[in-house]
Amino acid sequence: MNTIPVADARANLSKLIDEASTTHERTEITKNGRRAAVLIGVDDYDAMRETIAVLSVTNLLRSHAEGQRAISTGETLDAEQLALAMDESGRRVNN
Repeated sequence: MNTIPVADARANLSKLIDEASTTHERTEITKNGRRAAVLIGVDDYDAMRETIAVLSVTNLLRSHAEGQRAISTGETLDAEQLALAMDESGRRVNN
């Protein structure tokens, strides 16, 4: 992450925006020597918001943790096993 004063950010804003959107470079902007803002690309911003939304849903987070545990203990099905289980439950999967 680059750190630049607000005056430099203002003078190079177009370039900084291009870098943020194409290379995911983040730029920390200082004002009077103190951190004031961070410039990030919209894709990174959207990803952060989505992550925050997911982490704020307790049931979804719990389900994710259970899935991770199942994977680590080998409690998973491959595609054939899943299709067979679906078929046996009456929910046929069309190949």
